[in-house]
Amino acid sequence: MKPNIIFILILLLCTVAIHFGMNAIISHNSAVQDTYISKESPIVITQERAQQTDPAYYYANRHLFVPLAQFKPVKNQEKNIFWLKKVIFLNNNALTGDYVLSFDNLTFVDLNILDIKGNIIDSRSAGLFRKHTSLSPKGGRDHFNIHLNSNTMYTLLLRVQHIKGYTPFYDFRLQTQKDYLKKVQGINLIHAFMEGAIIVLLLYIAFAWLVSRYRPYIWIFCFLLFIGFYSYGLQNQFIDLFFPNNPQLGWSLVSVFRNLAGISFSLLTIAFLNLKKISHQYYRLMLGLILLALVMSAANLINNYCFANFKQSNWTNLFLGMLYVLFFSSLFISLWKKIDRMQRFLIYSGIFLVIGIGILIYCGLILKEQSIQYVSIMTQFFVLCITMILLIGIRLKIRKSELEHHKTTETIVLERTAELKKANDALYEQQIQLLQKNHYIETLIDEVNHRVKNNLQLLYSLGSLYRSDHGNQSMQPIQSMQDRIHAMMLVNQLLVYNQNSQLKLNILVIETVNYLKQMHDPEGTVAIHVDVGQDWLITTQTSIPLALIITELMTNSYKYAFPQGAVDAPAIHLSIIKNEFGTSMRFEDNGVGAKAVVSEASFGIGLVRDLTRQIRGTVTINPQNGFKYLFEFNNII
Repeated sequence: MKPNIIFILILLLCTVAIHFGMNAIISHNSAVQDTYISKESPIVITQERAQQTDPAYYYANRHLFVPLAQFKPVKNQEKNIFWLKKVIFLNNNALTGDYVLSFDNLTFVDLNILDIKGNIIDSRSAGLFRKHTSLSPKGGRDHFNIHLNSNTMYTLLLRVQHIKGYTPFYDFRLQTQKDYLKKVQGINLIHAFMEGAIIVLLLYIAFAWLVSRYRPYIWIFCFLLFIGFYSYGLQNQFIDLFFPNNPQLGWSLVSVFRNLAGISFSLLTIAFLNLKKISHQYYRLMLGLILLALVMSAANLINNYCFANFKQSNWTNLFLGMLYVLFFSSLFISLWKKIDRMQRFLIYSGIFLVIGIGILIYCGLILKEQSIQYVSIMTQFFVLCITMILLIGIRLKIRKSELEHHKTTETIVLERTAELKKANDALYEQQIQLLQKNHYIETLIDEVNHRVKNNLQLLYSLGSLYRSDHGNQSMQPIQSMQDRIHAMMLVNQLLVYNQNSQLKLNILVIETVNYLKQMHDPEGTVAIHVDVGQDWLITTQTSIPLALIITELMTNSYKYAFPQGAVDAPAIHLSIIKNEFGTSMRFEDNGVGAKAVVSEASFGIGLVRDLTRQIRGTVTINPQNGFKYLFEFNNII
């Protein structure tokens, strides 16, 4: 819900509440004038005599009483007990019915109704400090419900004890039950509207804090909550609901609520104005004022509850209120130019606060305890005005912060975008340079590969020319050299084709075997069996030594394993197996073999051993019944 809708609703509620409140006050004053019991006959008063608490004694000794208008207050009147007497005679039959005898603020009141003979017809108990269990079933804390008949003489004897430290004010009113209910309903109606508005604002503030997590919302929530408890605590419903059997404690907490509300407003001022930053001196004074309010709250609670000296506590609270007025007036005047437009809403609310505190101080000084019946409504009205002004200021401040944050964010985004664009341009230039370097490197690699290929091809061609010029006597060494050159040529060709540093093992093996078969056994008299995995890859460092090893083994087998007619079905087996421990290569032929392996006498076997060590492997040779080679490599695949 938008705040302006909330404010409109609150204003409507306040308008209605003020309307009904004015009607309630008018009807209340009219009822007082029409039903004040001194209208029929004068009310008389006397101080209670020692050890005399029997109503019959005071009924019989009429000479003890003097008219209330002529009564002069005695010293320490607030600590004594007084008896009031009133004679009522209803001379109209239409006046028979139920009546309400009400009063304000008195702590203990006992009512005795006597007939014309002095017999007690009825006895009732009431009072603000009276326990709920001690109240009369028909009545309340501030009134008695009685039934009166016409043409009957009644004597009302009221025993009053007022222990709040104030001089008691005997404002007893007798009115019909209908008039009393009309007056009470009018007052309750204005309280209901005001309290309803406070509850709505509390819910809105709580929701706003949950959404924004803005700390001043916490203090304004506490301020409104404690003021709500303060105004509600001045009503009898608060005592009946929370402290029915300990009403004095409930009344003692009222001033605590008021001081806690002042502390909450002080904390709100610190947070909303950022007081520590803009004025460290006022910040320290504010902390001192908060500490003073806490100390006075504790002192007033003890003084009211333990000693029932509400008058003294009220004077200390009036003094604290004056300090608040002077401090906030000085604060707002001094900091007016240092704060922004949104923060000045706190000053506007402070003006209402100062006016409200000033009115309460005036009422407390002039009306004293009688001001309680007006303080609750005035407090609720002023706190609603203060809260609405504060919420408007907080909302505008949050909106300004959001706009500044968005503006800052947009600036940061633009700066970041410019930085990213600059970085992208630099990366683009680097990418172009890298592409140029890559192209240059590829060109160099192609040139190197081309030269290597040409050189190897030249060596291979020279070997072929040498063989054709010198005949068969030099054919075998040249052929072996050509086989080795072809193995290196094959690896180079496969690497260039794959454009990678790895090549497929099965292609390397099959191409090598097919070439050697074509060169040494074109007629296919020797059966070749090859078993190699399809997708195994090997690196350049491994491929050349492995191709040379296979070339040496195949060449030796073709040269020495199968003399003409010595073997019926010559065959060569080559297998490469990968396992969890590494890679195994097995090469074997079923040729004539040898009695022992002599590496020094065989260049090929020595070369095989050296190449095997080069790629970190081991070889085991068994020359019995054909040569058998078992190679163990560590992760060449």
